[in-house]
Amino acid sequence: MDAGLHLLMTFVGFQKRLFRPAHPIAGFLVGLLVLTGLYEANRWIHDRVLAENQELSSLKKSAEQLAVVHDHYALLRDLKERDVSQFKAGFSGLAKTRKTLFESGLSIHEERRLLEKQLEIMTTYLIINPSLQRIFLMRGEQPLQSYLITYIPLRSFAGAPDTLPPSVRIVSKERFANPKRGESEQVNGQLQYTPPQVGTSLRSNALGEYVIFTNSKLILHGPPVKPEDHEKFPHICLGLDLEAARKLYRTTFIGTKIIVSAPIQLDQK
Repeated sequence: MDAGLHLLMTFVGFQKRLFRPAHPIAGFLVGLLVLTGLYEANRWIHDRVLAENQELSSLKKSAEQLAVVHDHYALLRDLKERDVSQFKAGFSGLAKTRKTLFESGLSIHEERRLLEKQLEIMTTYLIINPSLQRIFLMRGEQPLQSYLITYIPLRSFAGAPDTLPPSVRIVSKERFANPKRGESEQVNGQLQYTPPQVGTSLRSNALGEYVIFTNSKLILHGPPVKPEDHEKFPHICLGLDLEAARKLYRTTFIGTKIIVSAPIQLDQK
């Protein structure tokens, strides 16, 4: 109870001192001090506001610059993506173009090869020159090879004609002379074909290897398997050795012309 009363009396005394009239000078100094504090506070706040405004302006400028840079790099990214797309499309088109050019080159090369082969076939021919005892392989006007002829004059065997046309053509070639050629004929409107025989015969023994048939009785061939059968087989012969027959077989074509350089009289055998 005494403590509460004492506390109450102390509070009352504080209030009396608080509201006691102050000395004018003290009041003036306190007011001046308060005003000075408010002025300094206002100036500090103003300076801080200016600083913050400057920083905000700087941030705005930086943000604008960053926005421009962002737009620039976004444009560059779009351009790059478009260039990459165009490059991919162009690369694919280039690959297709190169493939087409390569295939066209192959086709042209093949056509050129075929044309060169056709030209070779068209310009290749043989000339039999009995006076020189040789047969010449010709291409255009250029002699490529010449081979020795054994029979001078050319020899006709087994009743073959004793004359030879000035020009004949190759009609077929056989690596080994077949015993008999295949035969075809029409029977009641149907084509009947009999394949070549196999084994040995007068024909195969007489003509041997590398046989070249013409549209006449002239036959170019290597040495016969059996000379006696060779003399019994009807044909006109040059008497070629094996090497000459092989080279002529490999360098001539079906349709190649064989020309006799001068009229000749065949030797009958």
